[in-house]
Amino acid sequence: MLVKTPAMKLGVEVRESKTEDGRLILSGVANAMPCTVEIGGDELVRLMGKFIRPAVMGLIIKSMFSSKPKD
Repeated sequence: MLVKTPAMKLGVEVRESKTEDGRLILSGVANAMPCTVEIGGDELVRLMGKFIRPAVMGLIIKSMFSSKPKD
């Protein structure tokens, strides 16, 4: 995953996911720096709403069956 900000671009790798206190916790690294993303219930619902679109679902399905090597 690539996160772009006006100041820099960060390569982010999610290595672990869990739920805690009603939040989705994603842990991993951004470049070489450990990082954590915490997503609450309301935000998670909004995010999933953006994923449940034909173009995004098509990309997910295509990626599952792609023969490209994983990053």
